[in-house]
Amino acid sequence: MKKQGMLSALLRRAILLVLTVGLLIGGFTLRVHSASAASVVTLQVSGLNATISNGIYTIKFNTKGTGYSLVYNGTELIGAAPGFYSSINGGTGMSPTSLQVVTNTASMADIAYISSWGALHYVVRSGVSGLYSYFVASGIGTVGEFRTLYRPSGDIFRNGYNGVRTIAFPTASQINSATVVQDATYRLADGSIYTKYDMSNYTFEQDTLHGIYGNGYGMWMISPSHEYNNGGPMKQDLTVHVGTTDDTVLLNMLVSGHFGTPQVAIPAGKIYGPWLVYFNNGSLSDAQARATTETAAWPYTWLSNPSYPLARTNVSGTLHLADGRVAAGAVVTLAGPGGDIYQQGSDYIFTTHADSNGGFTLSKVRPGNYSLYAWANGGSIGDVTDQYERDNITVSGSSQSLGTLTWTPTLYSNLLWQIGTADRKAADFHLGNVQRQYGLWNQVPPNLTYTIGQSTPANDWYYAQTGVGTWTVNFNLSNTYSGNAHLTVALAGETRTATTQVAVNGTTITTWPAFTNDEAIYRSANQSGSYHLIPLTFAASLLKVGNNTITFHASSVSAGGGSMFDTIKLETGTLVTGSGGSGGTPTPTPTTQPTVGVTPTATPGSTTTPVSGASCQVNYAVTNQWAGGFGASVMITNIGTTTINGWTLTWTFANGQTITQIWNASDTQSGNTVSASSLSYNGPIAPGGNATFGFNGTWNGTNAKPTGFTLNGGRCSVS
Repeated sequence: MKKQGMLSALLRRAILLVLTVGLLIGGFTLRVHSASAASVVTLQVSGLNATISNGIYTIKFNTKGTGYSLVYNGTELIGAAPGFYSSINGGTGMSPTSLQVVTNTASMADIAYISSWGALHYVVRSGVSGLYSYFVASGIGTVGEFRTLYRPSGDIFRNGYNGVRTIAFPTASQINSATVVQDATYRLADGSIYTKYDMSNYTFEQDTLHGIYGNGYGMWMISPSHEYNNGGPMKQDLTVHVGTTDDTVLLNMLVSGHFGTPQVAIPAGKIYGPWLVYFNNGSLSDAQARATTETAAWPYTWLSNPSYPLARTNVSGTLHLADGRVAAGAVVTLAGPGGDIYQQGSDYIFTTHADSNGGFTLSKVRPGNYSLYAWANGGSIGDVTDQYERDNITVSGSSQSLGTLTWTPTLYSNLLWQIGTADRKAADFHLGNVQRQYGLWNQVPPNLTYTIGQSTPANDWYYAQTGVGTWTVNFNLSNTYSGNAHLTVALAGETRTATTQVAVNGTTITTWPAFTNDEAIYRSANQSGSYHLIPLTFAASLLKVGNNTITFHASSVSAGGGSMFDTIKLETGTLVTGSGGSGGTPTPTPTTQPTVGVTPTATPGSTTTPVSGASCQVNYAVTNQWAGGFGASVMITNIGTTTINGWTLTWTFANGQTITQIWNASDTQSGNTVSASSLSYNGPIAPGGNATFGFNGTWNGTNAKPTGFTLNGGRCSVS
């Protein structure tokens, strides 16, 4: 009996062990099956309706191509909200005519809604907690705005992140009871201002990740590359916001005119994306980790599309200045030809920063033809306001070295002073390094005095001149200077109407009128908008030993407008490097130049010094060219032995070009014949000295340089 009891106990234990192991095995098997089921992607299509699921989430699309239902972790995240869709030019929605199933496997579904614009793809992949998307253009044409929007329930997503900062959104009821200040800008009941523009960022440099989150859920826009966006490294755009309806907006701006960029002609075959709309529990750190993973995986090997080359090139080189310095920290960009990257968007753009030795690598560049650009980003080359450009670069292979490149900006022997450093931003100045906020311009005084050697940019010069008044720069000189002096004003932006006169010791040397409104200042930008480079040359005799002043008098400024500053510098002496033109060599960055000389008048021809025997030399350079327009710089050098007192330079265009704006000279044009005359401040040209003026013009078909010039009736040599 004792043995039988022992056997019974052993048997019970054995049975218990078997049952336990069985349960463990069964549980393990169930978990494996469950994971396997979760990894299978399923697609159901009925006409233009589609439902896709991967076990993590299920998304449904209607006949308009709108994602109207998203169930994640058992919760509907869209509900009555507008959902996922695309639009152009402020609200025109896509009208699909067909739905194409590109891929339908257990690991991936790729569907495309086809319209006259092109094909908008949605991709669901096995095991990925997010929705990929990309767009291939066909007939979308020229647009001022192209975006995809993700608008889930506002009751769930109460917070936003733009890659720089977070925000708690006001409710729709708070906004609906608020006072409208301007577009998408509201004064709430507590007096605070909410505007969607406060959550803008720099697309190429700050926007790998932005998102919305709350109540245990997060929805994040992950963009591993911005090669397809317009505007390049200075481009700013919207990211997240709320409005008068009960939803929260996660934006994906593909093309926009925000902050001064123009319309873009999108060519057939251009691909935007892919990007990933990532779903999680609202954890920012998890979303950041996922963004790192996606960036490392770019270009995505799972995508097979003729518009999306997987073979990419790492393009490297080293950039030095002609004076021996390395271009440490410079912004280096591959883009299309044409000079101003901010105006571009039809092609692809790749950008990086040079290291401390001027070395740079642009990674994962699509094969194709590009121009290479560079500009200073402060630091040891913060006195350089010109832009470097090298054209006709054909990118191919896995790696490509451009070798050591020499940048030859316009620099003179005496840098008398500089306020701020050249980086195309106003971050050096007071209020230029605080968070974006509506109404910042109201904190700027209308009048100020900045004393060289005593004042500092961060405390005494503001990010923008935003009111009628005079800003005065005081400086002492211990020497007199002959020849020309050179004042360079680099504007980081220009908003609304702002007319500014610049005077040296009371003598006005230029007036810059309103440029195209970049909308930057009144839309919370405090570092940049649309960049303008204004090189000014005046007679150095206007300077004197002792105290001197240069004044910037804003005589007309619209509310919320003004001139945003990058840097200002004053130089004299001989040319050290460069051509002495408005941007040196290679081409400069101005997109629009002011008409200089509103107050000064042309020096009458009767007082000019006759020139003969080729005692003058002319350098004519096309500094910028775009479809139908161009900019040019002209330098006249006195290679004779006597001073030229007043000048009129005459030439003939060969191809019907027409001058539309001119600075540092006045002009007359009759047919193809142009005469440019000196102004009151730059008429004298001493032996060995030079005078420079520039202009914008139109062209059609061919833009050949003039081959002959006469100065005051005498023929000049051409360099």
